Amino acid sequence: MESEDWAAFDFSYSLDLGSLAPHLLAIEEYKAAALNPVLPPHWLEVPEAAAAAAAANTWGRGQDAPAADDPAAADEKRVPVRKTVKARTWIRERFVPGSAALSLADILALHGMVAEEHGASGPTAGALRTTPCEVGRAQVGGIHRGAPAQRLPELMAQYVAFVDGGERRSLPAVVQALLAHFFLDTIHPFVDGNGRTARLVAAAVLSRHGYNLHGTYALMRYFYRHEITYHTMLHRIWQRCPFAVTPFVAFGIEGFVLELKSVDAFIKMKLNRLRDPALAVPAWRRRIRPPRADSTDPVHPSRP
Repeated sequence: MESEDWAAFDFSYSLDLGSLAPHLLAIEEYKAAALNPVLPPHWLEVPEAAAAAAAANTWGRGQDAPAADDPAAADEKRVPVRKTVKARTWIRERFVPGSAALSLADILALHGMVAEEHGASGPTAGALRTTPCEVGRAQVGGIHRGAPAQRLPELMAQYVAFVDGGERRSLPAVVQALLAHFFLDTIHPFVDGNGRTARLVAAAVLSRHGYNLHGTYALMRYFYRHEITYHTMLHRIWQRCPFAVTPFVAFGIEGFVLELKSVDAFIKMKLNRLRDPALAVPAWRRRIRPPRADSTDPVHPSRP
């Protein structure tokens, strides 16, 4: 959004729930995976040193690091699930089903934890920015100007009322979470770490609806893996208010479903191994090898 557009900004949006029905049904198909506490190995966080390096490379630039939006970027080992252990633990304890709705204090606390875990603690951690903010690059469609700093207290008060108010209460949890993500990223209330905080806020919404923190991984991993597409889509939607958010919500749900499929496959593999211990042996070790030339097996007698 251009700076002059913020005078007319509000939280209005258009959303075609009918077109999202197939995506939402897919979530129901894998809901057991969404509620399961087991995490596949490739969802474990990167080692602390690697997480610190990723944080050092991205914090302070006003945007996530650019990444190639191609098949190579989908390599599990290349997807940086940046360290948010403290924040996720806090979300798990704070946002249980039936807990109080998201507040501004919660958002500030999450941002403070994100900043701390990325080595960026200081006066801007857990505090609304007091300076202008611009993010973006030509590769994703240009520059987005965050809300004017003087309006942030007012807009953030409206934001928390929006997330858990009106029709959002009756929306599917993942849609509500993605709307919370979208509008926090739109306002861009912090000097940095807006994207990471928005994804954690989305996870908090999911957690409050009974989902475990697979939501954090699902949304983070998918957006990191398709970062150019993700930011390009945001910039296109930001061009006009009311915001046509259906493509962004569909994109997020697709990522959520793909990640839940990977959890579902992992759980089934574990169950199969419990039922048949032979399956615990790696496939390459289970291959039938031809008999040696000196074999005395009567079925395969050795040649003289």
